[in-house]
Amino acid sequence: MDNVNDLVFFASVVEFGGFSAAARATGIDKTRLSRRLSSLEERLGVRLLQRNTRSIALTEAGQHLYVHARELMNSANSAFESVAALRAEPSGTVRLSCPQIMAQSYLAPILPGYLATHPKVKIELDATDVDVDLLKERYDLALRANVSIQDHPGLVARELGSAKRVLVASPAFLDSFGRPSSPTDITSLDTLCRPVDVVDGVARWTLSAIGQDPLTVTHSPRLSSNDLRLQLESAIHGIGVALLPEPIVSASIQSGVLEMVLPGWSAPAHKIHIVYPPPRGMLPSVRSLIDYLIFHLPASIQERSI
Repeated sequence: MDNVNDLVFFASVVEFGGFSAAARATGIDKTRLSRRLSSLEERLGVRLLQRNTRSIALTEAGQHLYVHARELMNSANSAFESVAALRAEPSGTVRLSCPQIMAQSYLAPILPGYLATHPKVKIELDATDVDVDLLKERYDLALRANVSIQDHPGLVARELGSAKRVLVASPAFLDSFGRPSSPTDITSLDTLCRPVDVVDGVARWTLSAIGQDPLTVTHSPRLSSNDLRLQLESAIHGIGVALLPEPIVSASIQSGVLEMVLPGWSAPAHKIHIVYPPPRGMLPSVRSLIDYLIFHLPASIQERSI
C-alpha cells in the first residue's frame, strides 16, 4: 500500500509543480512528501525528478511513471465520485430476498410504486422460501415469515404484520363429504399438505382457536407438495381440505370458489419481519426501499387477511 501511496504523492508533486504547493493542496507535510519520493526513487533505482531550489522537472523515467500514476489518481477519484453519487440520491441496485408467496401476494401490488418514484434504482428480487444469509450472500434486505421471532445476529429485524394458515375446501367437496364441526372431523377427509407436515408417514396439523386448547389432528393427504399454488388449485378443484396462508386463499374465498373450513380454527400465525444490516453507512437506495416497505407493507398484509 505504501507503494501506491508513494505514486499518489509523486503525481501530486508533479501536478502542483513542487513540494510546497503539493503540501498546501493535499495537507501532507512537505518533508514527508520529499522523504517518500526519495524512497520511491531508491526502490526503483532511478531519478524521477530534477530538483533545485526554484523548480522541479521530470526525468525521462519520471515522465513514464507520471503517466501511470496520473491514471491511478484518476481511477481513484472516479471511484470516490461513483460512491458519492450513490449517496447523493437513491440509485444503483438493491438485492432483496423474500418468500415466493409473499412476493406474489404482498410485494406485487406495491413494489411497482416504489420503482416508479425512484427511477435510478434497480431491484433484484430473489423469491425463495430459503432463509438466505444476508451478509455472506450480499443481500441488502429480506422479508421473512416465521411462527416465532428468531434471533438475527448482526441484523435489525422489524415486525410488520402476521398471517395465519386457514383451512379451506371447495363448496362442492364439502357438499359431497360434509362440513366438519370440529378439528377431529378432518381425520376422515382427504387433505392437501406440505411434506414438512408428514412425520414418520403420518400427516399432522396443529390447530388453535380463541378460548380453546391447541389440537393436533392426523389426516390423510391426497397430495403432498411444497407448491402452495398447486395446493390452491387442487383445493378449488375439490381434491381435499388444505391448510393455506391467508394471502393465497383470500381472493378465492371472496369469489366463492373456496370456503373456509372450521372458521375460527387456524395454524399458528406467521410473524412477518423485514430484516437488514444496521443502518449506519447504508446507501440511500437501500434506506428508501426499507422505509417504503415499512410504510406500505403492513397495509398490503392487512388487505389480504381474512
